[in-house]
Amino acid sequence: MSEASATPPAPDSTSSPAPDSAGNPPPAAPLSPEQQRIVELEAREQQAEAALNEEREKFLRKAAEFENTRRRITGDAQRTAESKKVDFIQQALSIADNLEMALLTPADKETVDHLTTGVRMTLDKFYQLLREHGIEKIPSLDQTFDPHRHEAVSMQKIEGKPDHTVVQVYREGYIKGDQVLRYAQVVVNQL
Repeated sequence: MSEASATPPAPDSTSSPAPDSAGNPPPAAPLSPEQQRIVELEAREQQAEAALNEEREKFLRKAAEFENTRRRITGDAQRTAESKKVDFIQQALSIADNLEMALLTPADKETVDHLTTGVRMTLDKFYQLLREHGIEKIPSLDQTFDPHRHEAVSMQKIEGKPDHTVVQVYREGYIKGDQVLRYAQVVVNQL
């Protein structure tokens, strides 16, 4: 090493004063009121930014929790709906099985009577299944025609019946709550 590089540089009059022997920084020159205000505002700004970052993190965590909960609830609802649909189909298929067995029965007078009874029982079971799922027949016969529930397939004049009354049902209609699943096809009295 050369001698010039081994000697420390001379103190610069523009640099900050050196720490004392205990390592403490030299006392700072007193700040003007404007400088003190700037320091205070900078400190408040840092605190505000830190608080904002903390609130942003909280918000992002809550948003992620909400999204996870929404996905879970949506998935649960879909699984429940699918399970109910499968249950309904299985019950409906057991009714179809009973009807198929009825068709395989040999036809003589006694078996036809039993067959008719069996088909009525199966049909009752089917209507019970529909009611369990909130599905009801639309009341039609002798009711006032309702275009929101009935579909008029023809008109007929029958004395003694009020005008616009359903006098015959071709095909039953069904509702679930207020929702029409199938309109009843009816004949309406027209005087």
